[in-house]
Amino acid sequence: MNGSTTAELPTVPAPYVEHAPDASAPPVRLLRLLCGMAATAAVFDLCFWEISGPGFSVAVFFLALAGIILANREMTSWKSSTRFILALMAGTALASLIEVGFSNVLVWLILTAALAGDTYYDGVESPWGRWLSQMVALLRAPGRVFWLGLRLAEAGWKDGTGWASRLVGICLLSLPALVLTLIFGALLASGNTVFGNWTGNFFNSFWNMIVSCLNPGRILMWCFVAFLALPLLRPANISAWWWNWALHLPSVPEIVPARAALLSSGLTLLVLNLLFFGANLADAIFLWAGAPLPPKMYTAFVHHGVNTLIFTVILSAVVLTSIFQQAPAITGRRILPLLAYLWIAQNVFLLGSVGERLRRYIMTYIMTVPRLELIIFLILVAVGFTLLTIKIAREKSLSWLAGGCLLAVFATFYISQFLNLAGWSADYNVARWERGEARMIDVNRLYDLGMPAWPALRRVRDINPRYAGLDSVLSNVRRDAATLDETHFDPRHWREFSLHAWWNHGDLHALLK
Repeated sequence: MNGSTTAELPTVPAPYVEHAPDASAPPVRLLRLLCGMAATAAVFDLCFWEISGPGFSVAVFFLALAGIILANREMTSWKSSTRFILALMAGTALASLIEVGFSNVLVWLILTAALAGDTYYDGVESPWGRWLSQMVALLRAPGRVFWLGLRLAEAGWKDGTGWASRLVGICLLSLPALVLTLIFGALLASGNTVFGNWTGNFFNSFWNMIVSCLNPGRILMWCFVAFLALPLLRPANISAWWWNWALHLPSVPEIVPARAALLSSGLTLLVLNLLFFGANLADAIFLWAGAPLPPKMYTAFVHHGVNTLIFTVILSAVVLTSIFQQAPAITGRRILPLLAYLWIAQNVFLLGSVGERLRRYIMTYIMTVPRLELIIFLILVAVGFTLLTIKIAREKSLSWLAGGCLLAVFATFYISQFLNLAGWSADYNVARWERGEARMIDVNRLYDLGMPAWPALRRVRDINPRYAGLDSVLSNVRRDAATLDETHFDPRHWREFSLHAWWNHGDLHALLK
C-alpha cells in the first residue's frame, strides 16, 4: 500500500484482529429482543398501515426504531460517533417533516444501519469497522431467523423449565379465573343494563380489532418488518476479517518489473492526455469561444453526448485509481503524478463543458428535476476528483479514497433531502415563460410534479386563466384535492402531513376556486 497509514481515515486496532470476534459479544436477552421486534412491527403498523402517502410518519417510525435499537444494547458509555449519528437523525427528521422523498428515506436507512452497528459492535474501536460489520450482518439477515428459532427452542424446552413449560402452566392456572369471569360477567350484564351496555361495547370493539388484526396482508407485514428488524436489533457476530480487508485494501500485485510497469503507465497517461486534449480543444472552440456549428449538429453536440462524457469522466477516475494503486517504486516517480495532474485538469475541464452543454440545453428547452440532479451529480464527481488528487499528492491509501468518496456520496444525499428540486424547476420554467424567454409552458408537466408545483401552477392561472390545457389540469387538481391529506396535521392525517404541502396550501385553495 502506498504511503504511511498513521493519518488515514480508517484505522484498525490490532487487538481486535487477533481476538475472537464473539469474545465480547453481549448476552442474548430473548425477551428484550422479542419485545423490540414486536415494538418495531407495532410502530410500523401505526405509521404506515392503510396510509394514503408517506409523510411525517416516516420520521416517527425511524426515530422510534432508533430508540428500540438503543434500548436493546448493553452499552457501557456513549461514543462520540453515536452522538453524531443521532444528531444527523435529528436533521433528517426535520427533512421528513418538510417533505419525504427518495433521498430522505435512503438517508434514514443508512443512518439506522450505522446506528445499529455503532452500538452493537462495541468492541471494535474504529467507527468504519463497526459500520462495515453491520453492512455484512445485513447481508446475513436470512440466517438470523434460524438463529432466533434455535435460541427460542433452547430457552423453551431446556431441562423442562423453559418459557414454553411456564407458559403452559400459566394458561392452566388462569383457566378457572377465566371461566368464572365469563360466567359472572354474563350474569351481571343481564341484570344491569348499563353494565351490559359497557361490556357489549367493549366486546364489539375487541372483536372488531381482532378481525382487523387477522387480515392476512397485515400479519404478513408484521412478520416481514420483524424479520427486517432482527439484524438491526441483534446482528450476527462478524469476524474482523470482513472489515479488516476493506480498511486495508491491498496494492495491485507486481505482475511485470517496476520499470516496465512505469513505462506502461506513463505511456497510457500520455496517450490519454493527448486524446482528451483533442476533445477539449473542440469544446474550447465551439462551446466556449462561440464558433458557429452547423444547424443540424447543434442538438447532437449540446445534448446527445452528455451521458457518454459523464461515463468517460468516471472511467477516467477508475483508471487513475488503478494506476496509483501500484507499488511505490512505480507511483513515486515524478513524471507519473505530473501526467496524472494534467489528466485530472482535463477531466475537470470536460466536466465544465458538460455543465455548459446542460445549461444551453435547459435554455433551449426547459428545466427538469433530472437535469437538476445531473448538476448535483457533476458537483459530486468534481469532489471525487479532488479526493483523487489528494490521494496522489499525499500518497493516501485506496481505503482512504473509498471512505472519502462514500462520505461525499452520503453528504450529497443528506443535503439533497432538504432541496425542493421539483419546485425549483417549476418556478424556473414559469419565470422564463413569464419573461418571454420561453414560447410555452407545459402545464401537464407542472401537474405531474405534484404539490411542489402548486405555486407555479397558480402563477400560470393568474397570468393567463385561459391558457391551453389549463382547465383540464385544474379539474385534475380539484379531483385530487378531495382525497389529499398531506396538508392537514390532525389526529386523522398526521401520518401523511408535509410541512411543504402545508406551506403551499394557500396556492392549492386558490387553484380550487
